[in-house]
Amino acid sequence: MDANSPPGPSRRDASRRLAPISGLSVLVAASICLMMVVIGVGLAIRWLAPATQSAPVTTTTSPPPSTTAVAAAILPATGLPTLPANTQPAPTITRIPTSRPTTPLTDLPLVPTAPEAEVGCVPPEGWELHHVLPGETLFAYVLGAGGTLTTDELIRANCLSSDLLQIDQPIYLPPGAAENTPSSDPIAPAGSVGTGPRTPDCVPHCPISIRPGWRMEQIAAAIDTIPVGFWGADFLAVVGPGAAAPGFDFLATRPPGQSLEGFLYPGTYELSNTDTPESFRDTLLAAFAAHLPAGADAAAAAHDLTLYQAVVLASIIQRESWTYSEQVLISSVFHNRLRSGSPLGSTVTTMYALGAPGNWWPRVTGSQINTASPYNTNINSGLPPSPINSPGAETLSAALNPAETEYLYFTGNCRGPGNVYAITYAEHLANVNCE
Repeated sequence: MDANSPPGPSRRDASRRLAPISGLSVLVAASICLMMVVIGVGLAIRWLAPATQSAPVTTTTSPPPSTTAVAAAILPATGLPTLPANTQPAPTITRIPTSRPTTPLTDLPLVPTAPEAEVGCVPPEGWELHHVLPGETLFAYVLGAGGTLTTDELIRANCLSSDLLQIDQPIYLPPGAAENTPSSDPIAPAGSVGTGPRTPDCVPHCPISIRPGWRMEQIAAAIDTIPVGFWGADFLAVVGPGAAAPGFDFLATRPPGQSLEGFLYPGTYELSNTDTPESFRDTLLAAFAAHLPAGADAAAAAHDLTLYQAVVLASIIQRESWTYSEQVLISSVFHNRLRSGSPLGSTVTTMYALGAPGNWWPRVTGSQINTASPYNTNINSGLPPSPINSPGAETLSAALNPAETEYLYFTGNCRGPGNVYAITYAEHLANVNCE
């Protein structure tokens, strides 16, 4: 008996309390038990048989692979690094968090659910692999190809079951179609930012949605689309370089003169006729404070980063992937490269440097890889001078809590969803070439 078991009668004590049992009683009891077993087996067979016969054999095809928007083929160091509760199996819909006045109010889907593709689909010869960016559609690729093909031809060539695409989904396109695809981010046309007095007409309020990964110029363009009492240019004046800001603790490590890029928390907000550029700025900053992960300063310090530097890193991760499970791995790659002194090799930072009215996130071509800019992390080690957009809470968490890996590279998975990661450059090249 286990020493920790509760006290109880011994076997000897129990046997003394059993009454004598006759041979006839034993025989009757055994017969009854045998009958019950036979009846039970019969009922079980009758119960299970219909379910077994009616259950169809089904096969499912994997959803089209999803990857980060990394131009791995031209980046010698691309292998760039989430809240698991929101991570769902692909295909997924990435949504903006919700709030009231100082936090998001309604969900805003970034892209529709991706369709399934046939396994073993072989693209036309000469077509190039591309990874879907936010807002891109099959029709946009048709425009990028100069109208030389149709959406139906794209669907057939990629064995798609519908025209819906998923962020980071691999898709094969004719040469030049991706590079010439119209801008995927909603922006105001060049020169459309207004100035001067503006009569507000928000009755009772005007909703405005800010997506994770938007730079402050895109927020300004969104302001110009609603009838509030100020212009996007007025907003940029109070959040841009050199602008004063409220004394939030999380801004303590912001270098002097830097803008508030990175801290303008994404979500859907309600503006009224009485709102000003300053009040909207303060609302976004308050939302950032409300969603900043607990212990963020200490978590950043554990990686030899200031909180401001952690936000810079999170902003890069935000444009690299919209999926938390990928973001923590991308974060690990970035942290590993920072520790080794290697350039991050992230295309999105160069996109930020090249952004201009009309296209704030231009695709980077081979000739632009060596663009002279402090934001070009292909040629400069360490982090860029400032955040390149304002990330969401999950991405902030990923930057502060990377997965523990030895990865130094990553590229889009050409055989399934997500990315593939590598420790050595030889492994990375094999992944790039789908070997």
